[in-house]
Amino acid sequence: MSTRKSQAATAGFQAAPPGPAAWSDLPRQQMAACTRAACALFSGFEAIRGIQQSTAHQALTHHEAIAAKLKEPCQPAELLALQADMVRYDLHGAAMYWQQVGIASLEMQRELLGSVANGVHAEPEDARANGQGPVPDLNPFFFNVTAAQPASAP
Repeated sequence: MSTRKSQAATAGFQAAPPGPAAWSDLPRQQMAACTRAACALFSGFEAIRGIQQSTAHQALTHHEAIAAKLKEPCQPAELLALQADMVRYDLHGAAMYWQQVGIASLEMQRELLGSVANGVHAEPEDARANGQGPVPDLNPFFFNVTAAQPASAP
């Protein structure tokens, strides 16, 4: 049994190679894709930095309150209660921090993959109308492999 396709099955299809204009537009498309990806990363980093700042501020206010309580003399049971409160708060705060960082990281990944997946489809409509849009066979990251398209009738 032969695994080759018959010539009759592939006779109606012809792969149209991109023209020279498409190749000259490739660097712009690549730069646009990389810039969109960088924007997604910077936005994610900004969100993570905001989470770090708010978590540090909450920890500061909580530890300042406990430090104020420790300035006064207290019983050993009160010290144990303060220490237990600090451990509880720190463990809860750490869990909340990592949960928020994880959510922000997933959002950053979603934006990054969305910008890459959109690839050539993220071009403005007026650029396509002026002939400045992307060529369908060229993708900024070269992962958009398409099958041969049927030859158009003259």
